[in-house]
Amino acid sequence: MKATNKAPQIDALLSGLFGKDRKSVIAAGECVSCDSTGNIAKSFTDDLSRKEYQISGMCQKCQNDIFG
Repeated sequence: MKATNKAPQIDALLSGLFGKDRKSVIAAGECVSCDSTGNIAKSFTDDLSRKEYQISGMCQKCQNDIFG
């Protein structure tokens, strides 16, 4: 998957929060929030979750934990 484009300041903020580069993590199919690795794209339950992954870099489990 490819990460959505963000202003450099937003990318820097997200990288600072999670300690990982959002674009690199998404390109590798990993999660910025937890240690999930590999192609996690298959775990998403719907298109909205896939889109959120491209925005935030969070896997389905982390999205569920954050957004309920």
